[in-house]
Amino acid sequence: MSLFDRINGNQMNMQQLRQDPIGMAQKAGYNIPENLANNPQAMVQHLIQTGQISNPMLQKIMPMIQRLGK
Repeated sequence: MSLFDRINGNQMNMQQLRQDPIGMAQKAGYNIPENLANNPQAMVQHLIQTGQISNPMLQKIMPMIQRLGK
């Protein structure tokens, strides 16, 4: 189960992701530079550009990214 599935499935606290987005992503096996920690859109762009997530996954995580920005 991916990080995004666990968050959307309420098995993980959204607040944890807000507090440590890079750490949570790393635990899920993603590689995101520390300088992107405060920019959810840049984090997603990095994951796409480096081939770490696919277009279907992008569609799945966009609602979560939007919630992070609030």
